[in-house]
Amino acid sequence: MNKKELIEKLKEHGAWCTECHDTNGEKDRYVKVAKVRELLEQQDEPQKVKVPAFVAEWFEKHKHRLGYSIWKLVGESHKSYTTNKLDMRHWILQEPNNPIETLIRMKDGYEVEEEPKWVVKSNRLYFTGITQLIARDPITYNFTTDENRAHVFDDKESAEKEASFFDGTIEKVEE
Repeated sequence: MNKKELIEKLKEHGAWCTECHDTNGEKDRYVKVAKVRELLEQQDEPQKVKVPAFVAEWFEKHKHRLGYSIWKLVGESHKSYTTNKLDMRHWILQEPNNPIETLIRMKDGYEVEEEPKWVVKSNRLYFTGITQLIARDPITYNFTTDENRAHVFDDKESAEKEASFFDGTIEKVEE
């Protein structure tokens, strides 16, 4: 139940107060505290928005002057548009993000989205890292059959780069 619905329910359950008048000279109503508590418990809690880590970082730096900071960011975005998806100037111009509404709702709390993780595979083996004892030695790629010991990459590009050295493939880690 939202705020408007709550107010309507309170009006429905109110009883007329014969001695009370509001500022317009109309009779006022009263509602039992137990009923108010019951209705308040039915009210919807605002859901926290989920945002990427870079949005949360920007918000934390700018939350004290949020209106001005959003205005400035939009202006900068139009002057120097970027296609970097991890840049606030790009994010704020993407309509599906509901960027301005999202930034304002973050004042009531937010959660940071989990970034996807990646592992590199070669056939049925998982990449665990590289070994090179001294600079003149060749690089050795290390693998294991145990998925839990695989090296986990934070971004897809790094995983793809490593996989390209030995014709490996990348796989998204399911959590």
